[in-house]
Amino acid sequence: MNKIQLTEIIKLHHPDLSGRQYELFIEMASDRIAEETHIYKRTEIFNSIAGQRYYNFPRHLLQIDKVSFNDVFIPRLIGEPIIDDDEFGTDSEDTAGTALATPSANASNERFWFLSPYKKYTAASTSTEKVFSRIGIVEKVKNAVTRDGRTSNYQSCSITGTHNVRVYGSWIPERFTQAAAGTDQTDAMVDYYGPLSAIPEQFHEILVIGAIAYAYKFPPNIDMQIYQVFMDDFLQGIKRIRKWTRTKQATGFVKAQDF
Repeated sequence: MNKIQLTEIIKLHHPDLSGRQYELFIEMASDRIAEETHIYKRTEIFNSIAGQRYYNFPRHLLQIDKVSFNDVFIPRLIGEPIIDDDEFGTDSEDTAGTALATPSANASNERFWFLSPYKKYTAASTSTEKVFSRIGIVEKVKNAVTRDGRTSNYQSCSITGTHNVRVYGSWIPERFTQAAAGTDQTDAMVDYYGPLSAIPEQFHEILVIGAIAYAYKFPPNIDMQIYQVFMDDFLQGIKRIRKWTRTKQATGFVKAQDF
């Protein structure tokens, strides 16, 4: 179903909502589906920079499954290196911070990734920033870094590349595109962008049930009894999607065969 078809179904229960409210409730339902089932899988590509350890990620990242560097999958580092690369100094309140020197390339290319849930604070930070977390990429080199009497075997990335880091994972669906004021809405209403492209079409019925439920949770159509009826149906649909995700996207079970 496209956006206008979903909207027409929701309108049977909530005829007085605005177009943006219809979109909002569809997005809320799609977010819940993605969070519960991890059905929306995609990749993010970025450039590695020599001497840079951390790379920002959009806020709609749910889970990282694997990371490749120069087309080679690299393992996840358990924990974090004992010595951090202080990249906070130049544009934050910590003006005394000193970043580690750019490391030299090494022959082993033994790289690891780890997730750092700490946002880099800058004096110019605004509420419009979309950075939620960071991924760190390090290289293992014997006695690579020494600071404050401690030694670490992990240095920051030593390679500058173009589109050479690819992150595979689960994501919150993108938002609906917003047309400029005065623009014909016809094309936007029949598209399949945003949540409609992230959630497979066979599950759009579940998506619309979730949107109807959320609309009953808020004024002007608040009705907690009807909300609970539709929410129970929505949660049953999520179980159905989760089962499909496990059997269609995962490896499933390995059964022994006798030849």
